[in-house]
Amino acid sequence: MRVIGLVFVLTILAAACGPVAPLSDADLDRLTDYQQARKAVETGDFKAAVALYDKVLRAYPDSARAHLELGMLYDEKMGEPITAIYHYRQYLALQPDSGKKQVVEDFIERAKLSLAAKLPQSPGVDPAELTRLQNENAALRMRVTELEKVPAPAPVPPPAPAVEPPPSPAPAPAETRTHVVQKGDTLQSLALRYYGTRSAWEKIYTANRAILPSKDQLKVGQQLVIP
Repeated sequence: MRVIGLVFVLTILAAACGPVAPLSDADLDRLTDYQQARKAVETGDFKAAVALYDKVLRAYPDSARAHLELGMLYDEKMGEPITAIYHYRQYLALQPDSGKKQVVEDFIERAKLSLAAKLPQSPGVDPAELTRLQNENAALRMRVTELEKVPAPAPVPPPAPAVEPPPSPAPAPAETRTHVVQKGDTLQSLALRYYGTRSAWEKIYTANRAILPSKDQLKVGQQLVIP
């Protein structure tokens, strides 16, 4: 009986120490520690948020989204680019085919630049360039948020029988987007923010030629049309 009891205990311990299955985003959202980490970020208690994210990752080290959010926290709020780069790379390793891959790779490059600027005897960094990078970081953060909200594509329905379709209603007029120029904004950073790529800046320039003498003459307070 003592031998049977010992085998039973060892079996339970082996199961408890086995690998933990990857955590889905839906399950992550239900974790109390994760919810409290997000709230701590919102209230500005970044140290508490870091501790809570670390607790989540100790229990679920394969949670890619937790790695990404903790990397952004270290990068933007804690000023620790080395740790941020580690968590960004963990995210890419866990999600190599993510639609956010290019955005996260850009985060890594900017964290490297931030690290280089902090090193002793490092080359000086142009303050204007740092301002531009900060603006691009803000646009990248918004792009990450937008990507998280994109729903999965719906399944394609089978073709309908060949019958005369009813007349289609007139399309509703498209809503016009606008953007008020802030300090440090460029057409390239606005294109990255609204379209996900800097190369789309010509769309914005073309739509606002009447108020923009050139692509480089944005004024704070101008209201631009975002087509």
